[in-house]
Amino acid sequence: MIVIVAYDVSREEVRGKLRRFLARMGLSLVNRSVYAGVGGRKLAARIAEKAKSLIEPGDHVFIIVVREDEYFGAYTVTSMGVETVGGKGYELP
Repeated sequence: MIVIVAYDVSREEVRGKLRRFLARMGLSLVNRSVYAGVGGRKLAARIAEKAKSLIEPGDHVFIIVVREDEYFGAYTVTSMGVETVGGKGYELP
């Protein structure tokens, strides 16, 4: 299973705390405010509790757990073209 976390957090100080926590939990940066890593519902719940303690009014954190085949089959689009995440070779810890 893969845990994906996307966030919209207004203050840099809070974003930094959240980024450091996600890295400690084994997640890697996928895109500007999106992290992903190997884990399941327990990890997602732990991240949710920590995020709840960090964020401020108006901030949002989105956490989803997906199967690895779903994650690696997702599309990534750039001006250079369209690829699947698996084809792109994003690394997960």
